[in-house]
Amino acid sequence: MAYQLYLIVSLPLYPKKSGVWYKEHSDDMPKGELQDPAEPLRLRLNKLRSSLMFDIGRPCIIIFLKNILARLSFYYGYGCGKVTVFLGKRDFLDYLTHVDPIDGVVLVDPECVKDSKKIYVQVLGAFRYGREDLDIIGLSFRKDLFSATIQAYPPVVEQQKPLTPLQEKLLGVLGPNAYPFFFEIPPNTPSSVTLQQSPGEDGKPCGVDYQLKTHLAESLDDKPEKLTTVRMALRKLTYAPSDERVPPPSAEINKNGIKLDASLGKEKYYHGESVAVHISIDNASNKTIKKIKLNIVQKTMVTLHVLCEEEQEIKVPDLNSQEGFPIRAGQTGFAKTYHLMPLLENNRDKRGIALDGKLKHEDTNLACSTKMSNCLQKENAGIIVSYKVVIKLVLGFGSNDVILELPFTLTHPMPDSPSTRTNSYRSSVADDPIIPSEDIIDDDLVFQEFNRAPIAEPESFKDPIPGENNDK
Repeated sequence: MAYQLYLIVSLPLYPKKSGVWYKEHSDDMPKGELQDPAEPLRLRLNKLRSSLMFDIGRPCIIIFLKNILARLSFYYGYGCGKVTVFLGKRDFLDYLTHVDPIDGVVLVDPECVKDSKKIYVQVLGAFRYGREDLDIIGLSFRKDLFSATIQAYPPVVEQQKPLTPLQEKLLGVLGPNAYPFFFEIPPNTPSSVTLQQSPGEDGKPCGVDYQLKTHLAESLDDKPEKLTTVRMALRKLTYAPSDERVPPPSAEINKNGIKLDASLGKEKYYHGESVAVHISIDNASNKTIKKIKLNIVQKTMVTLHVLCEEEQEIKVPDLNSQEGFPIRAGQTGFAKTYHLMPLLENNRDKRGIALDGKLKHEDTNLACSTKMSNCLQKENAGIIVSYKVVIKLVLGFGSNDVILELPFTLTHPMPDSPSTRTNSYRSSVADDPIIPSEDIIDDDLVFQEFNRAPIAEPESFKDPIPGENNDK
C-alpha cells in the first residue's frame, strides 16, 4: 500500500522563548536550510515593531499523509518541544458491518514528557444542534455519541494492538520516540453530517462531528490546557454496498385520466453521477398538461431530544421541460428520459443542506443517504438523510397537479486501493530534525509540500525580541 506524505513545519508560537529551530523559505538562504528563528527574521520583525510571533505572509511547510493532516505541533512558551501526530487518512468509511480503524503514530519529544508527563489520544464523536449561546441558559444542544481514550506514552501493554502496515512503516522511519495508537469505531455510531450555514454566518455548524485529540497531562483526570492540546477533525462516511436484488425505484399514478409512469435507472447513485429519470405519460383526460417539473429533494431528520424533519430542494441545472409540451387532451405515448445532477456547487447558498462533514481547507459534498444498521437506534443516529426525486405535472390554474415521488440512495463508491507511486521527497523534509534523513527515503512514502495561510497575531503579545533595538 502506497502512502503520500506531506510535511508541515509550523513556526513556533514563542520563538524567542522556546528557541525552537524551524525551516523557512528565505530569499537569501537555500530552501530547506535549518535556521535560527532570530537571524533571518530580524529585519522584518523589526519593521513590525518586534511584536509578531512569526513572519506573516511567509509560507509554512506542513506534513500530511494522503489527504490528511499528519503533523500537528504545539509549542510551549517555556521552551518545551513538540508532539507530532501521524495518520493515514482523515476519512473513515462505515460498511454497516464494520468501520475502518483509526491507526496512527505519535512522535514524542523526550523533553516534553519529563516530570512524569503522559500523552493521551482520544477519539470523540458528538452531535450539536442549536446555537452555542443557548447553552448558557441551561439548554444543552450537544450530545456525546462516542468517546475512546488510550495512553500513547508511556505505552500500556493492555492497550497495545498488532501493528498495521502503515504503523510499521512509520515506526521504522520515525525511530524509537514514536508510539502507535489504534481505535475501532463501532458501526452503531452515526456518520459525519454538517448542516450548511448561510454565507457569512459565524460559529460552529450544527451536525455530527468526530475529532482526534492528543494532549499532555500527568493523569487522564487532569484538565488539558490549550497549549498542550492538539485537535484534528475526522470524518466518518457511509458506503452503501451494492445489492443486485434491489430493483430500480418505480411508481405509477392514474389521476382523473392522467397516467404517469416513472422509474429511475438504478436505486443507488454515487456523488457526481446524474440521476436518470424515465417518464411515460398518457393523457386520457379533458385537460392539458402544460409542463413537467423535476426536482431532487433532500430530507433531513434531526433526532436530538425531539424529532424534527425538514426538506430542502436541491438545485439542479435547468431542464428543457417544455420539449414535447403541452400534452393535450387525448394525447398518449409521451416518453422521455431526464438527467438530474445533484451537486453541492449549485447549492452553496442554501442554508440547512446536509453535507458530508466539513474539514478545514478541504471541500466536501452533499451528505450521503443514511443507512440504518440493525444495532443503530434512531435516537442515536444524529441526523438521518434521505433523497427522493419529485415529479410534478403542471395542469394550470384551477387544476390539481399530478405528483409522484421516487426515493433513491446517494453514497460514496467503494474506494480503490491506492496506486503505487514513485519515490520522491523534498530536501526540506529530509533536513527536518524530527525525522531522520537517512530513514526518510522509502518506496511507499511520497513527500510533498504546500503553503498554508498565515495565522493572525494576538494583540496582547508585545514582548521584545532579545538583541533587537526595541525603542520604536
